[in-house]
Amino acid sequence: MYTSKLPIRQEIQDTHAAAAAHWASPGTWWSADQRAAIVDEVRKAWDAEPLPPWQTPSSTPGLVDPHHRLPIAAIDVIWRLTNHVTTLTKKWYESYVPSQLSPQQYVEIVGVVAQVTLTDRFADALELERVQLPEARPGEPSREQPADAEVVAHWVPTAPIVDGSWNPATPSDVPNVRKALSLVAAERIMQWVLIDAHYVQGGALADDFGSNHWSLERAQIELLGTRTSAVNECFY
Repeated sequence: MYTSKLPIRQEIQDTHAAAAAHWASPGTWWSADQRAAIVDEVRKAWDAEPLPPWQTPSSTPGLVDPHHRLPIAAIDVIWRLTNHVTTLTKKWYESYVPSQLSPQQYVEIVGVVAQVTLTDRFADALELERVQLPEARPGEPSREQPADAEVVAHWVPTAPIVDGSWNPATPSDVPNVRKALSLVAAERIMQWVLIDAHYVQGGALADDFGSNHWSLERAQIELLGTRTSAVNECFY
């Protein structure tokens, strides 16, 4: 996956390769070609001259191909999520969902944008070539969705998730951050495959502060995470 003299852990190599294959596969609500277009658009948004959050790419001459594989609304959402995620409001969300995008389509976009952002910022920081997607796989979106999803603590519907690895002693519904993408299970799973490889596995979050999972001590990991969240104005 990465050719470098840097000591990149095998978990990183494996999960980034898995992510690339995931993006090039038919999704739950978007086709493989459309998902590859989402990846391309995230990268285009990040590399472009910054637009202010109130200016959409679709309103900027020359930024959007009229024959794009994605709906205009999807492109505008991708750019806002990529470059101005701290400016999102419920009013903004409701200007797109459900009139232009379904909640399911929106959640799948959020998942892919987050995953590409994680892998690309890793590569950019280490001056590595970004992950390349394999050839798009044929097939139709699965359109699978949980029967018990509803709007509770998020703008989008979420579903209860019982995960014994989070609290093996008393398995229970997981924290909100772990079920934010639960309307589209495949994206929730891929997101946490990546997070577990870069951070610590979910079951170790709450009570394992003494072990050194990677080359950094847990306290160092938390310090970096806290600082990064503050710089990114993470509201969670």
